[in-house]
Amino acid sequence: MRWSLRNQILIPLVAIQGIAVAAITLSTARLATSRVEHQVIDRLNGVIDTLGHANFPYTAGVLAKMRGLSGAHFVAYDEEGRMTETSFSDPAVLPTPLDTVLTVAHLDSLGESPTVSLGGTRYFATRIRPSSRPQGRSLLVLYPETVWRQARWDAAWPPLMLGVGSLGLLAAVTSWVAHRISGRIRRLEQQVAFIAGGDFREVDLGRGQDEVRDLSRSINRMCVQLREMRQTIQQSERTRILAQLAAGLAHQLRNSLTGARMSIQLHARRYPGPEGDRSLDVALRQLAMTEEHVKGLLSLGRVERRAPADFEVDRLLDDVALLVEPSCQHAKVLLERRRSGMPIELCADESGVRGAVLNLVLNAIEAAGPGGRICLEAVPEGDLVAIVVSDSGEGPPVELAEHLCEPFITSKPEGVGLGLALANQVALEHGGRLSWTCADGVTHFSLVIPRTVPSVEGASWAVS
Repeated sequence: MRWSLRNQILIPLVAIQGIAVAAITLSTARLATSRVEHQVIDRLNGVIDTLGHANFPYTAGVLAKMRGLSGAHFVAYDEEGRMTETSFSDPAVLPTPLDTVLTVAHLDSLGESPTVSLGGTRYFATRIRPSSRPQGRSLLVLYPETVWRQARWDAAWPPLMLGVGSLGLLAAVTSWVAHRISGRIRRLEQQVAFIAGGDFREVDLGRGQDEVRDLSRSINRMCVQLREMRQTIQQSERTRILAQLAAGLAHQLRNSLTGARMSIQLHARRYPGPEGDRSLDVALRQLAMTEEHVKGLLSLGRVERRAPADFEVDRLLDDVALLVEPSCQHAKVLLERRRSGMPIELCADESGVRGAVLNLVLNAIEAAGPGGRICLEAVPEGDLVAIVVSDSGEGPPVELAEHLCEPFITSKPEGVGLGLALANQVALEHGGRLSWTCADGVTHFSLVIPRTVPSVEGASWAVS
């Protein structure tokens, strides 16, 4: 049987509190009633002692005054057992001498005394023989049972009411605390159910500073991580699909490009063009640039990966600048090639780095637009080399800033969003990074690669 956490907290605590409060309350009520009874006994004994040591006769007036002081009725008997005086206004209700009533010298308790019924009222009856009176005379003390019980109740009800109120207050507070804790745990249960259903929303931490808040904070951190993991999985799935498509397409394109380039080169040898005609050179450069794109697709699809080798960065950038020269002329963009003044070498996949830089430069040409400027340079940064491509364009849109390097993310109407994804993958495969900044109207894309490629466990480098 399912037992809710609220009941697990509430029932044991209320039971323990109830037992403790009931024990304290009953003990207090018993002490209070005992104290009241002793007060009544002491008052009666005081009156009896006064009557027993007095030399004046027991007259109706004396007994009436003693009744006013003690609340009890008195009946005086002579040595022959005949009633002489009484505090009752109607002596006819009194019985003949009560042989069943024990005679004591001192009144100790009313509750243990026998009771008699006189005129429809029950009395505790005790016969006392005064010490200073002649032998055989006695005094009958009749204390109303209702007055005795009322006095005990008047003494007992305040602690009883206080105990009941305390128990009710404790039960209410305990119920509120249990309800509050179980409610917070119920919210966590709902949150976990949402997570199981794929909804990674975060739960409100609340104002409490306790273990439940710590648990809520941990669940929120888990939700954030799960969201990030889901995004990563989605991105990886898209990349995997892209890699499969790119690999099949790239193999077909590479074969076609190789045939086209060999045909143009053979034609140029057989039929040299007029002096100053560079159309065949431009066609070969365009084919070479397209071939670099195909190599990038093959790298994205992990179909082939070249072994790292030493090469000079400035020479690679010169090759890229030569490849994109026709594109710059067509787009009316000025390309500035800055040199560092000292040789910079890398040990990396030269083909992969060339393809990444080529994609960055082509993106910069489109971003700069007619009349714009782009700059290509290599900057040494200790054990790293930063290849920086700058353009005078407006920079990427703000809404795409966080996902700019993901596949299929582009702001161009006819773009496919693969250039930066390819460049970013090259940077990651070499243990580097691709970053960008935009300041003073210039956008800088920086491809940072270590001078020596770190060994990656499980990486398969194939020499092609």
